[in-house]
Amino acid sequence: MKSQLDFIFLYTPQNEDVITSLIDAEIINHVFLLTAEAHASEAEKFRSKKCTAILTDAPHSSKCVRQIAQKISAPYTFLYLSAHRLSLGYRTLERMIQIADDADGQTNALMLYADRYDDNGLHLAIDYQEGALRNDFDFGSLLLYRTQGLKNFAKSECCGHFVHAALYALRLYMSANGQIVHLREPLYTEQETDLRASGQKQFDYVNPNNREVQIEMERACTEHLKRIGAWLAPDEYDELPDNTAEYPVEASVIIPVRNRVRTIKDAIGSVLEQETKFNFNVIVVDNHSTDGTSEAVKSFAHDERVVLIQPTRNDLGIGGCWDVAIRSAQCGRYAVQLDSDDLYSSPQTLQRIVDAFHQQHAAMVIGSYRMVNFDLETLPPGLIAHAEWTASNGRNNALRINGLGAPRAFRTDVLRKIGFPNTSYGEDYALGLAFSRHYRIARIFDELYLCRRWDGNSDAALSIEKQNKNNLYKDFIRTLELRARRQMIAHWNHPLNQDEVDAFISNQLKTWQEARERFEALQTQVMTRELPLEDMELRVQYNPSRIVSTGAKVDKATLKKRPCFLCDHHRPASQQQLPVMGKIQLLVNPFPILPKHLTLPTRRHTAQRFSHFAPIMDSIAWQLPGMFVFYNGARCGASAPDHAHLQAGKRGLVPIEKDWKYYENRLQRVYPSTKDEEADLEEQGYDPKTGGIFMLRGYVCPAFVIQGPACKQTPILFNKLMEVLPIANKQPEPDLNILSWRQEGGPSAPDHIVSVIFVRKKHRPDCYYAEGKNQLLISPGSIDMGGLIITPREVDYKRLTAHAAANILREVTISESDMSAIARKLHNRANSRMVNKGNDGEGVKTENALLKSLQDRDISVGIMHTEKVCFKLNGKFTAKGETITDQQEVCCTEGGIAWNGNIYSELTFIPEDEATCSFILQNVTIGIGFHWQRQEDQTFKGRLRLIVDEEKLVVINELPVEEYLESVISSEMNATSSLGLLKTHAVVSRSWVYSQMLNRLQGEGRPGDFFNFVHHPGESVKWHDRSDHTLYDVCADDHCQRYQGITRATLPQVHEAVVSTAGEVLMFEGKLCDTRFSKSCGGISERYSSCWGNEDFAYLQPVYCDVDNNESLPDLTNEEEAERWIRTEPKAFCNTNDKKLLAQVLNSYDQETPDFYRWRVELSQEKVRQLIEERTEQKFGNIIDLQPVERGASGRLIRLRIVGTEGELIVGKELEIRRLLSDSHLYSSAFIVERHEVDAQTNIPKTFTLIGAGWGHGVGLCQIGAAVMADKGYAYNDILKHYYQGANIFKLFGK
Repeated sequence: MKSQLDFIFLYTPQNEDVITSLIDAEIINHVFLLTAEAHASEAEKFRSKKCTAILTDAPHSSKCVRQIAQKISAPYTFLYLSAHRLSLGYRTLERMIQIADDADGQTNALMLYADRYDDNGLHLAIDYQEGALRNDFDFGSLLLYRTQGLKNFAKSECCGHFVHAALYALRLYMSANGQIVHLREPLYTEQETDLRASGQKQFDYVNPNNREVQIEMERACTEHLKRIGAWLAPDEYDELPDNTAEYPVEASVIIPVRNRVRTIKDAIGSVLEQETKFNFNVIVVDNHSTDGTSEAVKSFAHDERVVLIQPTRNDLGIGGCWDVAIRSAQCGRYAVQLDSDDLYSSPQTLQRIVDAFHQQHAAMVIGSYRMVNFDLETLPPGLIAHAEWTASNGRNNALRINGLGAPRAFRTDVLRKIGFPNTSYGEDYALGLAFSRHYRIARIFDELYLCRRWDGNSDAALSIEKQNKNNLYKDFIRTLELRARRQMIAHWNHPLNQDEVDAFISNQLKTWQEARERFEALQTQVMTRELPLEDMELRVQYNPSRIVSTGAKVDKATLKKRPCFLCDHHRPASQQQLPVMGKIQLLVNPFPILPKHLTLPTRRHTAQRFSHFAPIMDSIAWQLPGMFVFYNGARCGASAPDHAHLQAGKRGLVPIEKDWKYYENRLQRVYPSTKDEEADLEEQGYDPKTGGIFMLRGYVCPAFVIQGPACKQTPILFNKLMEVLPIANKQPEPDLNILSWRQEGGPSAPDHIVSVIFVRKKHRPDCYYAEGKNQLLISPGSIDMGGLIITPREVDYKRLTAHAAANILREVTISESDMSAIARKLHNRANSRMVNKGNDGEGVKTENALLKSLQDRDISVGIMHTEKVCFKLNGKFTAKGETITDQQEVCCTEGGIAWNGNIYSELTFIPEDEATCSFILQNVTIGIGFHWQRQEDQTFKGRLRLIVDEEKLVVINELPVEEYLESVISSEMNATSSLGLLKTHAVVSRSWVYSQMLNRLQGEGRPGDFFNFVHHPGESVKWHDRSDHTLYDVCADDHCQRYQGITRATLPQVHEAVVSTAGEVLMFEGKLCDTRFSKSCGGISERYSSCWGNEDFAYLQPVYCDVDNNESLPDLTNEEEAERWIRTEPKAFCNTNDKKLLAQVLNSYDQETPDFYRWRVELSQEKVRQLIEERTEQKFGNIIDLQPVERGASGRLIRLRIVGTEGELIVGKELEIRRLLSDSHLYSSAFIVERHEVDAQTNIPKTFTLIGAGWGHGVGLCQIGAAVMADKGYAYNDILKHYYQGANIFKLFGK
């Protein structure tokens, strides 16, 4: 036969005869031997034209699969990657290829497996099903692949970067792109080496020793589910229905039983011993026992809590018995599982389960159990907590594993709707999958239950036939669930279509009388009239039904009390919904303004944020050409600010959209403004002639306009604009109204999206709150901003004038000067981005040229953001042509700077003699957000510049860089500091300052993204970089470098250090280093990506704070290693209590923190809850735990999971975690958590102890460590080279 296959074989000495026979076989094209280094020399002896050895230590890795894919060339490829002894049967290879060829024309077979023999005889496999997602599927080890399919997988992103799961990912890929065929013939013999009973093997996936492997398997499965449209997002839960029915008891323990006389009394006894705050019973369903079980149950007849049900039917399995129990009149509000041979492990089990329903808002609860023998002695693997179930992905991973845990408990009302399958195996698993598709499942990871394995137990050891039967059924259940989820998700992802939407509206109005009457009232009762202005026209509508929205209270207290009218369970029964685009529902608005008026809420309840809609708003407008789409910000007219939603209405009635042909001639382009920007925009699919960001001039109030094609996922222009828009204090986004529609093009111009953005400064105008005749009940939203003013009161409709309407719109939006300032900010940012498109060498030349240009440029330092500033000018200064001195007062008013009776957009005070003149700023806040925050008067040299940003004065000091450095180092250091330390700090500070000036000049060289933080359901990760400043180079506070002008006299030795290192900076491979530093690294420094963006720099790598330590760094990303490190005090330069040395680095208020290398913080339950809920503005209930999710190289937490009784959230990065758990900041995020006085029933601790290491972010220079090194005689260049590995000192300018 012609050579048709390549064979990939894991080399083992025991299979050398098989290897030889394969090399000699005519059907074989080539044999590739995978071998570890230990066997390389033995494998090499087979090298020939038909055999090649491939060295690998990870045969199941992505790297190995890619190596294989590059080498194979025959039509088919066999894999045998087992160390078991292999014996091929008669014509095994030929038969499998024959079947693959025959199947290909019918089924697109990409993978084939066969039955086999093992030491126990015939070992049959089962057929592969679509839902057979478990990674322990028993294919046997001899697998045939179609080579092209394997090559396609290796090239795809599905191959990923796995160490253990690449072959599992390969199988999933093959199943998604073709068929996996089972050849029901035993074709080979494989020696079985795992001789454990099935009852032990089935728990391999929960063994902690296999955790790393299982995490990879989960990732592969999750990616597969996403690709095939079956993945459920962590927030995709239905709201639980109200559970107001009457029940005889709060909880019922259900025990199905048949012939368990030996154990049933123990089981019932463990229930009756439960200590609860509610009434409960135990319902025993005796399924025709013949061994005395019935009599054993009846012995409890004296206890009314024991209910015995004896069905007359003979066809009930365990599931059927359960179903009979839950539908009986005796069943309680919650139904809790207990098998007839198992026990509850403590008297608190039942109480904890019921508490979990309330605490976690769940429809089902699953606990943890311990495997024991009949004598209650622990069996491997001991406690089975199913830690593979996570809040973020548990219900997806459930499709990969064979069990969910025990005990299981259900809300009875929901359970009755779903019902138990009438089987005796897998019935609980089937229910768990069905519940998880719709509802939240609560988890208790502490032991609640004892699962007994004993000789008479049916699960102790199963035959291959029984295992196959069970696995076949569970695969069938998974297949049904997979298809149900995919169908549900496809339903959610229904495409948007104007004709279908029109039909939906028409049908809804036929069936919903109340809404129909209001829409009809638009024609008969609602009145509209024109409000003409000089060169435009507004309109006013009298619409009494809109009092619901206009008069709505939207404060937090009111929203908390009322049910959300956009959630499924609170909407009228007559209101239909049409799911579209994944997460949106279409609803007919029952209080219409327009003849067609839709509300488009998110399917799940979440706060009003534009970030939910930014990627899809354009697409919605594009797909609904007959409607415009609009967004009301939470404080901009949204009557449901607690539930994210858009609205859409019929076009042609709102003036700004109706008259757009007139207004589009009044657009003033802001971006793009250069040829390069036009080219960049064109690359993104925009027409640079018509697309871009504009200011709308001549409309009744200021507005920005974005024009371009419907964006696909990334709203590029929206992001650019959002970067520079003002955000009010403690608000998550700018206050906005947005209207978008699909504008028809012409013969030479295609259709495009027009989005008009109104930036708000007030929620409601003053007239809304006025009394008597002065009141106009108008609460502007997007439609009002677009020129159609809605009045729910007739008196307002009649007396509203055009000028009054115009003034209301102007009052609630930013001013023209504000809009111009935003445009300048956008323009400056865009122009400052110098994206290097050449090679690295050209980029370095460009950067060096820019650095040279900086040497004569003064630094601008942001000192204060305030509404009013008082200062004294010492000496003569000039401003606006006047010479002034002494006390001055400046305030912000009407978007400008008020001084000496005039209003300016910018104001600069220039000293006549820079050497002698200075100014004193009063009440400067220092240490903002830190525990030493306070106010003081500060004295500065140089220029004083004032600008306005976000309705506040920005106070900026401009001065030469070297003078700034002297002040910074004098503020950071003390008079006792050694010259070596001061020189070190001079180079570090200078490097960092120039990197910030360069970054501002270049705009970081990359496009910004307003939504670039990680924020999705269950996780909020963000970082605050010191290069975020756009109005000045650096700020004066500790978030950048501590700068206090000449408030503290420049120390002579500081002046010497700055002068002697003049122009010296740190460079790495020709580029300026971003020299970060903090007080104490805690023993090991941290990576940049742990604290800020996801990039890393080679010179900011983790190092010991000890040059004599040559040991490998401990893996502090590992939780056990991190805890051991933090609980000890390893030798390090920064591990010092030398007060003289510390005084060099720590100013008086810094020394208020005595413990920095290792520290402890005690927090009460109340304090932790208060801090977390205030910082996140979310409700968590009692805080159960603070769980590390991800650590950096120094042990600093990058992500931390908050577990509360009412919710969970993962937060990050480093600074956010420090802010979260302190009134100011924790010293660092390198800490472990101890829980104390934990309630045995609720698992809620009374106090938390945080045990931590280090002070600050830990990246780059450790200031205390550097002080110790300098004291030990290390030169400043050696100190720098230690903390900034691979960097070199470079003389930027000077002699």
